[in-house]
Amino acid sequence: MRIRAGRSVVLAIMLALAACTSGPEATDAAADHGSGDTPATSPATSPAPVAPEVPTGAFFLDLRTGTQTPLPSTSIEGDSEVRFDDGYYYVPSPDGSRIYWESPGTTASAVARSDGSQGRRLDPTGAIDYYAGGWSPDGTMIVYQRRDSSGDDFGNLVVEDVASGRTTRLTDLEQPSDDVDGWWYLAPTFSPDGRNVIFQWPRPASFGIRWDLWSVPVTGGEPTLLVRNAAQATTSGGPTYAFVRPTPTFFGGSSLVIAAPDGFRTLVEATSDDIFEPKMSPDGSKIAYQDGGSIYVVDVSTGEATAVAVGRMAAWVDDGTLIVAPYDA
Repeated sequence: MRIRAGRSVVLAIMLALAACTSGPEATDAAADHGSGDTPATSPATSPAPVAPEVPTGAFFLDLRTGTQTPLPSTSIEGDSEVRFDDGYYYVPSPDGSRIYWESPGTTASAVARSDGSQGRRLDPTGAIDYYAGGWSPDGTMIVYQRRDSSGDDFGNLVVEDVASGRTTRLTDLEQPSDDVDGWWYLAPTFSPDGRNVIFQWPRPASFGIRWDLWSVPVTGGEPTLLVRNAAQATTSGGPTYAFVRPTPTFFGGSSLVIAAPDGFRTLVEATSDDIFEPKMSPDGSKIAYQDGGSIYVVDVSTGEATAVAVGRMAAWVDDGTLIVAPYDA
């Protein structure tokens, strides 16, 4: 299965799946188990999926009460309407006051307050799309992948100042070879200290594709290898981050790994190879992820994972509230 150009194809494939500096993290996966990859307790196994009740739009989920509150149905006009409740990818700012989202059927991404007001489109031109925006720890910048959706190029990573709209291109990436043609998704996120942007980058392997995590300064420059055989990094304001061990056929994987200053620890071993879009809570104590069509929340300290909703991805508004994008978006 390969990711092809265009938001609609990205969505279809995704639905079909159910301090960052060089140091001990920059190691191959094969060496992890010999250098701190053994957890204090056995990794969690994702529980059975919850009942397939699919909401009709994106919603806030209060983890304390289980209450689901639909997002306001406000919209931003332009060449195409961008509705706040009709997204398939959401990322709130660190303080939860603003939300970046992407909607199907349009090249525009948008930012609005958490109540849907004061919406602003991030409008590219022509076939240019923005993908997988993520907020800096101080909430002043957004990083996203800017690429031409009419082809399979990676494009490049761009940081935008939210207040001024000024953009800075971070990378000048070598574009895909035939060996990795079609695997263009970079999944960028800021490092915990905000000084770098972490992204996944595919490479051909003897069997299939391998993904590695790379780091590039927020001011731009040459990328540095961070972790081999790793994808879909997620961070918060603390010293740790997490990532997925990808399969040879997709950047989704069967294990979720915590990277701490003292080494790696496997947090979740899923029963499938579908761990997707992990997102760390603002305080770093929990991670939400999708596996087999259900949204799970795992406690970082205990490894206990709980199914909380059905959806294609979820992200944290605050430490007790998720915003969930359903499959029908």
